[in-house]
Amino acid sequence: MNRNKYSMKKSLIITLLITLFSTTACSKQKINEWACGHKIGQERCLNLAEKAYNNKDYDTFKKYLEISSNYGNSQAQAHLGVFYQQTDEKLGEKDYQKALYWLQKSAEQGNKYGQSALADMYSNAWGVEQDYSKAFDLYKKSAEQGDMRSQFHLGYMYAKGYATQQDYVQAIELYRKAAEQGYADAQASLGYLYAEGKGVQQDYKQAMNWYQKAAEKGNPRAQLLIGILYNEGKGVKQDYVRALQWYEKAANQNYGNAQATIGLMYENGEGVEKNLIKAQEYYQKACHNGSNGGCENLELVKQKIVNL
Repeated sequence: MNRNKYSMKKSLIITLLITLFSTTACSKQKINEWACGHKIGQERCLNLAEKAYNNKDYDTFKKYLEISSNYGNSQAQAHLGVFYQQTDEKLGEKDYQKALYWLQKSAEQGNKYGQSALADMYSNAWGVEQDYSKAFDLYKKSAEQGDMRSQFHLGYMYAKGYATQQDYVQAIELYRKAAEQGYADAQASLGYLYAEGKGVQQDYKQAMNWYQKAAEKGNPRAQLLIGILYNEGKGVKQDYVRALQWYEKAANQNYGNAQATIGLMYENGEGVEKNLIKAQEYYQKACHNGSNGGCENLELVKQKIVNL
């Protein structure tokens, strides 16, 4: 009982100190750093880190996370690990060794975000040997805690048969869980399985329903897939104009497969006037954005142009 009273008194004193010393800029900085290293200040610390990130103050963002991570906060460890996975002119070069270190610590404490990000490393061979079995186990642990990203990725592994037997029924179930939480990639993938009749009875209406939910969030794959339904007249009246409109939405986001598809329309004169030069332009964009089909078609259309 006395110990509980002591803890309550200590917490009250700490709270009063935070309030008291937050009156000057210098004191605020010191008390914020101090709070990050104590249990009572963890929520405040994560909020400060988020604020610093939103303000593009990445040094302060990283500093708060490092203090909190060293204290043992699994959420801060997950954020810090993901930070080291990223790279651009603002954040600096990737450091997979540090990412692995912090994500392992977070995952070991059962943090679903740490587990999911660590699974990404094993799935994509980021600084480690590719290991689908480890990725599968980590996504599963995270998915069971309701993480929609992990539900999607675990569903994808079932759909592809990575580290498990291919099982579209399981994939559908996991995609649906993530899709119902609003995860656009899962919505697009769920729609695709409905369109293909894999793990579920083929249903173009359901496919379009899920594609549209994802497309409204700007998901380029869903936009491309809607275009394909219009292009092929599956579940809707065939409409090349609307198909092209949807392809362009995805292509404008530098989605290579959509750019390659538009190139094909121009090459074949399908829904548009045949134009090999325009086809070449779209194939070049598609190839630049990682579309293997775009690269292959680019070489073929170049030969067609030469032979004109």
